[in-house]
Amino acid sequence: MSQDIDSEIQSQNIRWIKKILFGLGSVFIIVGIIRQWPILGKTYMEFIEGKGYLSLMLGLIMIVLGFSAPLLIGNEKDP
Repeated sequence: MSQDIDSEIQSQNIRWIKKILFGLGSVFIIVGIIRQWPILGKTYMEFIEGKGYLSLMLGLIMIVLGFSAPLLIGNEKDP
């Protein structure tokens, strides 16, 4: 009984962490795209040296961490 409650609380916490990481990652990506605008006319080096590159990469990293939150926390389902 206690284990069921603990696993339910842990799954709720994982869902909240995923939502927070996806939300913040999306905000950082939007800010990065706005600061990099126009993207299409830039070379690779101009894109990397642009003002929004760091926030764009941070947003992408946060979204990837959101996908891997269950693995990072250790919520592995046994078959």
